[in-house]
Amino acid sequence: MARAYPLQRKPLRTSTNPIAVWLGLFDLWRRRDLLWHMTVRHLRGQYKQSVLGYAWAFVNPLSQMVIMSFVFSTILHVGSQNNEPYPLFLFVGLVPWLFFSSALASGTDAVTGAASLVTKVYFPREVLPTAAVFTKLVDLFFGFVILGMLMVYYGTLPAATVYWFPLLFAIHMIFVLGLVYPLCALNLYYHDVRFLVGVVLTLWFYLTPVLYPLDDRVPHRYQWIYDINPNAVLIDAYRRVILYGNDPDWKKVGLGAIIAVGTFLLGYYIFKRMEAGFADSI
Repeated sequence: MARAYPLQRKPLRTSTNPIAVWLGLFDLWRRRDLLWHMTVRHLRGQYKQSVLGYAWAFVNPLSQMVIMSFVFSTILHVGSQNNEPYPLFLFVGLVPWLFFSSALASGTDAVTGAASLVTKVYFPREVLPTAAVFTKLVDLFFGFVILGMLMVYYGTLPAATVYWFPLLFAIHMIFVLGLVYPLCALNLYYHDVRFLVGVVLTLWFYLTPVLYPLDDRVPHRYQWIYDINPNAVLIDAYRRVILYGNDPDWKKVGLGAIIAVGTFLLGYYIFKRMEAGFADSI
């Protein structure tokens, strides 16, 4: 028997009340079963009617790694940071970047893509972008499976400091959600947002040390740009704890965490203030 979800309940709080905005986070936790249901639904629809199905979660990151490794290491002679194999150096940064970019793109369209739900029933609207982001965790998992196979191929074991990874990724997740919430709300009113996100992601990619080492390639006078870029800080930290056996640079990670939390709080507030008009504007 299919499980019923209490979608028809009226909202307990109005989105225009500042206190209710923050209490909305408790509503999201209370509806975690709905969040799980929407995540599974989104995941099933993601590869529906595709020939390769879930194999695309392998094909996409693997093909990008092969092409980028050939172009940047063989043709442009970009080296790694500590003389580790360049494909390994690249992939440790590429996997979290692919999660970030795909989650941002998918989350931006989460509300506009669920018009039939938004206009007919009530539920915390933040479930939609949150589920879209959570769906990309599956792609992230497959990306790390490929990374594990690469490490076996090159005879490299994860460093002992890999236990810092969950904390670093938690900061990354907070930052992603903080961007997705306002973007999906703004995209409902201004459809240019989805195109703007694509342009910004392209520029952001090259300002994030995915393809090149941060310390060796970036002139000192431009380091501040990377210090205020949570993606740059976290990707550098991922490499430190997975490949090099070093602790993260806590000064930079701390600043990145402050930016991530601030982005989340501001983004969630903007989303909840705009939420009341979703059904009328979709």
